[in-house]
Amino acid sequence: MEKQLEELIVEVRQLKERVAYLEQKTGFSADIGSKPQVGEQFISTAENPSPQRMKIILRPKNKFSLSGMSEEKLAGTWFNRVGIIAIMLAVAFFLKWSFDNHLIGELGRIVIGIVIGLSFLGGGEYFQRRKFFVYGQGFTGGGIAILYFSIFAAFVFYHLISQPVAFLLMVLITMAASLLAVRYDSVVIGVMGIVGGFATPFLLSSGQSNRIILFTYIAILDLGVLVVAYYKKWPVFNYLTFFFTYISFAAGLAGIRTPYYYATFDTVSFSYLTLFFLIYLAVPFSRNIRLKESFLWTDIKLILLNAVIYFALSYTLLNPHIHDWIGFWAVFLGTMYLLLGLFIYRRHLEAKNLSLTLLAIAAGFMTVAIPLQFNGYWISMAWAMEAVIVFYLSFKINPNKIPAVGFLILILTFLSLTIQPFRITGNEPSVLLNKAAVAYLVFILAMALISWLYHRQTKEAKVFRNFDFMLFMLVSLNLVIILFFTLETNAYFDYLRRLAQRQEAYSLLNTQKLAISIIWGLHAATLIVLGFWRRMKGIRWFGLGFLGVVVLKVFFYDLSNLSTPNRIMSFMGLGVILLAISWLYHRYKNQIRGGNDDESQSGQ
Repeated sequence: MEKQLEELIVEVRQLKERVAYLEQKTGFSADIGSKPQVGEQFISTAENPSPQRMKIILRPKNKFSLSGMSEEKLAGTWFNRVGIIAIMLAVAFFLKWSFDNHLIGELGRIVIGIVIGLSFLGGGEYFQRRKFFVYGQGFTGGGIAILYFSIFAAFVFYHLISQPVAFLLMVLITMAASLLAVRYDSVVIGVMGIVGGFATPFLLSSGQSNRIILFTYIAILDLGVLVVAYYKKWPVFNYLTFFFTYISFAAGLAGIRTPYYYATFDTVSFSYLTLFFLIYLAVPFSRNIRLKESFLWTDIKLILLNAVIYFALSYTLLNPHIHDWIGFWAVFLGTMYLLLGLFIYRRHLEAKNLSLTLLAIAAGFMTVAIPLQFNGYWISMAWAMEAVIVFYLSFKINPNKIPAVGFLILILTFLSLTIQPFRITGNEPSVLLNKAAVAYLVFILAMALISWLYHRQTKEAKVFRNFDFMLFMLVSLNLVIILFFTLETNAYFDYLRRLAQRQEAYSLLNTQKLAISIIWGLHAATLIVLGFWRRMKGIRWFGLGFLGVVVLKVFFYDLSNLSTPNRIMSFMGLGVILLAISWLYHRYKNQIRGGNDDESQSGQ
């Protein structure tokens, strides 16, 4: 009860923070009792739950027309954007026209462009202070673009400045754009600045590959992104910089590839790649953890994409040098995400979805590591044990949620079992306890453990039990057991036939068919007896259904395919099993009739 109360308190606190954030964005305040003054609003933060008065400009909502476009948005926003673009084009055409007609010197053209760009930035600041936010953002964005183009022209067209100077100036413009984006709370300005920032090394490229300078520059930009993410929740901004970072890294890596590239390990590229990975692992956490905000799906997807791309690129760098041990690299990454997920779960109860996502990524790395490092039935056994761990951690964190990753691992385990040959060679320590049998037994044990863990966790947590999941696990477990007994019987008799004479081989084939019928019948009877013992109606019904399959096999298959002695034994065995089951139902019929409600609940 205390744990649930604590979770409710955390959830209410999150909702209050989200309402305050939305009020800040929309300019709407629902405070009862005291009205905030124009330009002010009461909000509370995670660090200080007491209301604080912050200077927030209240922006009225636009009234939309029937066509979906308001007059204010058309004239006030779009005309502003188009007008700024028109002036930017005018500046570009002016620089080209003056160059073609030799009207103004090269230095004068660049100075004019820089002056216009700075004037636009000044105009943007002026309109922001006058509270014309959208109008001012257009001027600021246009000024940044004009400054980028002016520095680009000074280096590429006129050769007035050297590459290091142009590089430094563009870095300063990018930093200014990021700071202005945070100051004006404008993601458009931030995107414009970051696009120009990532385009700089390619626009100013001298044709020679210098990956250290390129990667250092990208790292500086990404650290700036991390600072912005600390203050602002801008998913679009984060995604653009994320993709630009890895595209730039891939381009820089492609520029140094030679036939002898893999002769030595590329420590520099791997180190920078790891730095980029750590930065974008921290980006989704920087603001959410600080303010205890809820993680959006965009944050979770960024964490997932970062893990996938980093592993793919690091694999290409590491595999030529540690090919025999590359699976342990995936294990290392999986362990890191596992520890991070457990840390988030223990310290931040409100971020259960994030914890499950991190555990899913950890499970993904472990799943990939197994076939990279092992082969044959070892893969199946390792995946089966991994599935148990994934289900256990998921049930521990959130008993109401069935992990999709766990299901995927179970499916992969079953597929890996079926593609391996179930064969007895005679070289095993025990003929019946061969590699295939051990792998199947591990998988069966794993499925039984998962069912038991789910039953225990839902019972302890006193949450609603997913009956469909229990039914699925019950049916799947029994089908796998039946498949195992069938394959083991076939493999054993195939082994005996390889050792026997031709005449004996035919007799063994008849015995094999008889053995399968007897084993199936005993399994069905065992399920029914277990259902009586544990008072589980579902298991009894499954046993009855499978016993019906055995009856059909004996009457329609064994009758025409077995020899007379084996046919007699088949019908005799079936008859004994049916009479025993019938006696059980007659003996305990009162218990069944009187315990329907209890049994139904227990069986489910």
